[in-house]
Amino acid sequence: MIVLWDLDGTLLLDTSPQGGESVFGQALKDVSGLDDVVVPDRQGKVDWQILDEMRRENQVDASLAGPLTTRFLELSQEWYSAPENACQAVPGVMDAVRAVHEHGWVNALITGNSKPRVRVKLASAGFDLEAFDWGHSFYGSIYPDRAALARAAQRAVPNGVLVGDTGGDGVAANAGHFAFVAVTTGGTSAKKLSKFSPVLVVDDWATQLEDFLATVKRLAK
Repeated sequence: MIVLWDLDGTLLLDTSPQGGESVFGQALKDVSGLDDVVVPDRQGKVDWQILDEMRRENQVDASLAGPLTTRFLELSQEWYSAPENACQAVPGVMDAVRAVHEHGWVNALITGNSKPRVRVKLASAGFDLEAFDWGHSFYGSIYPDRAALARAAQRAVPNGVLVGDTGGDGVAANAGHFAFVAVTTGGTSAKKLSKFSPVLVVDDWATQLEDFLATVKRLAK
């Protein structure tokens, strides 16, 4: 059994100024020479999707797509490596990650973030990077949206549980035919997440860890 964890709002909270939004805009400014840029809404989207939408909305030529991605990853590394921009682990979720491993299951990731960005954000929040199976993890650097990301994961993970905090994660779980464990730690209400038919809704890891483990155990049979 593989537990696929979403990143932002599920494993960690990005408490840096503007949630690191300036990294997106600054990357485009650096490669295009523009003084002011518009950053699109990022909720539920993958990095590739956000960068592409941002480039198009600001009428920047497609030839700069590669340099934009490169600069974005460079700035992300610099941003989250600074102590004042470090992310915070969602309360209690580290215990859940450890418990998954102790039960003999696998922790992996399914996130709209690009892999280098995932690693620096997790490290900034104090996660053990060795706790995750990077070979069975999926990132938003090459897939156009959450559904495409989930379909790619489905081909490699025949039996998995997806843990996420947004409607985008619900879409991914349904598209990939994964059991969906919804968490409200990212700010989305249980009511909004219920439309994606979660097998469990977690509001607080401290009181619901055993419920989560029992759910995964049942699905692993």
